[in-house]
Amino acid sequence: MMDIVLWLQHHSVILMGLVFMGILATTFWPGSKATFDKAAHIPLDDDR
Repeated sequence: MMDIVLWLQHHSVILMGLVFMGILATTFWPGSKATFDKAAHIPLDDDR
């Protein structure tokens, strides 16, 4: 168990970088613009 914890401590920056790159790829994927535009207007539509 301690080996896993030590491995995660040493490689956490790489893992977080990969997660961040995945989030960026999902956000800027060409087909996802409509989904994010719709989500961006939710707070504005709640005021009506």
